[in-house]
Amino acid sequence: MKQPGKNKDTKNDKWIEEAWKAHSPQIYNLCRMSCESSEDAKDVFQNIALRFFKCAKSIKYGDSVFPWLFRVFRNCFYDYVRFRQKMMPFSIASDVVGDYMALPAESSVFYREGNQKNDDLMRVVNSLSRSDRELIDMTFHKGLSTEELSVLYGVSFSAITKRRKSAIKRARNVLLG
Repeated sequence: MKQPGKNKDTKNDKWIEEAWKAHSPQIYNLCRMSCESSEDAKDVFQNIALRFFKCAKSIKYGDSVFPWLFRVFRNCFYDYVRFRQKMMPFSIASDVVGDYMALPAESSVFYREGNQKNDDLMRVVNSLSRSDRELIDMTFHKGLSTEELSVLYGVSFSAITKRRKSAIKRARNVLLG
């Protein structure tokens, strides 16, 4: 006879808990590397945990959980970035003021000669596809190795190497062309 409150999902629940315990340190480290402060990293991590436990029943027993968690991390981090962009600190208000000045930019207090380099970099970044930007960001900004990226994306080591080389080649062509 079945006991009340006991069901066949006990095995799945235990597996979900073990998967979370196994991968949560990696996800938290990604949050810490990506966010500006530890409080922001904790907020993003908490959102990931809430989404994981809310949707955990839809994950099949035995499936690889880390790629799914990484996608959730990426989406939560993008939400965090969008939220941060809505709030403009007064310290960067000077960057916006230059766009509305009646005087030429050279006479402005906020003029910077390095704007051409920033414009070139933004042109290159915007010309890349979303996956290329993400791969380059994960490699050069976050410092993930090719092996870590292959596990993260679920593709082979050589596929990551080829994708990264082609992304860099496309960026170089945009910059030089």
